[in-house]
Amino acid sequence: MYGGMGVCKVESIGAPSFQTDDKRSYYKLRSLFSSSGELIYIPVDGAAVLRGLINHGEASGYLQMLPQLKPKLFQSRRPAEVAAHYQEVLASCEPKNCLLLLKEIYLKERELLTRSKKLGQVDSKYLKVVERLVCEEFAVALDTTPDSMKSRLYEAMQIKQ
Repeated sequence: MYGGMGVCKVESIGAPSFQTDDKRSYYKLRSLFSSSGELIYIPVDGAAVLRGLINHGEASGYLQMLPQLKPKLFQSRRPAEVAAHYQEVLASCEPKNCLLLLKEIYLKERELLTRSKKLGQVDSKYLKVVERLVCEEFAVALDTTPDSMKSRLYEAMQIKQ
């Protein structure tokens, strides 16, 4: 997992061919789920968050835990504060934190729907980001597709709490 890029494959480690004056080694990453073919180079000795994927057992455990997760609902009328909160949670790149954020925004959306309202732009944006990150990683771990994983996640969240 590489931060906001999601599930990536390390294609190589070394000096990029286009980098002649820098002797550092870089991870050459390619997103597993992007059709753009984009390559990402990050320094091996850099501060970027790069971690291994969860395995099948961990993914299954998180899915079982999801109904009991109790996110702290962040309240603010200022979109910049909401965005900062979401960025802080996502910065950890930890699966449990991402699931908490997904559930937080999901519960916020359910509450708004009871009042015939919709999520704001910031909430909608981060909902899509966290859905993609979680669904991609869990899809790889559980050998399925991100779309079917999305359905499984929302089914798990709808279990009565």
